[in-house]
Amino acid sequence: MAKAHATNADVKKALDEFEIPADGEDFMIQLPRKIVQLLSAAGGKLQAQVEAYRADHSESEVEAYAKSLEEEWVKTADDISKTYLEAQDAIETDVAKMKKFFGSQKNMAGKTKADVLKEIWKLLPKYSDAPVEPLDEEMLSELAKVPAVIEGEFKHNWGTAETLYKSEAIDSFGSKYLLGIFEKEEDAKKAFDVWNKEYEQAGKDVKENLKSWAKGQEAELAEEQDSVDRIRKALEEAQR
Repeated sequence: MAKAHATNADVKKALDEFEIPADGEDFMIQLPRKIVQLLSAAGGKLQAQVEAYRADHSESEVEAYAKSLEEEWVKTADDISKTYLEAQDAIETDVAKMKKFFGSQKNMAGKTKADVLKEIWKLLPKYSDAPVEPLDEEMLSELAKVPAVIEGEFKHNWGTAETLYKSEAIDSFGSKYLLGIFEKEEDAKKAFDVWNKEYEQAGKDVKENLKSWAKGQEAELAEEQDSVDRIRKALEEAQR
């Protein structure tokens, strides 16, 4: 079906190279999850159309109708794949630009935010047709107290790393906790292990506290029962 209706040269080439396995033989094709979800949704809509058509038509008519939808299905699948790949390329392009931007940061030792702003202000007339207003001195004096590069932020890995790992935890109530974003997988695992150890210890502490509370409640009830028994005994003796 795909070979009969495919129009994209790359798709045709891939289909020609793909060997259909023997009947009953297992095989696997890996696709991005989002594409699978979109294809499943689109396929479900077409299947619903066929089922709706079946209600008022013979089986041969249904088969002919389903056959007529083949070209629409292949076009839909092609559009989904194309849209996904275009979006993926656009995102990767944006990522590359962002990494280049954050990677271009210069270590301006001894400089302040005021120095950086002054340098930017010098360049503004080259890129603006309107006259550039002078900087506010009060604002500059405040910015002069802030280092140009804050410790720990120079070329931060959130903007420069090729891959980052998110460490997340979910408690028994379904609440999610973001434990951190890390450049190394082992650091993400370490963060989870630390959290999990504290979580398990907290659970043990709660159980111990509940046990102590339960014992205290039992002791109070026993004391109250003892008082009730004494009062009952005193009343019985008074009635004799």
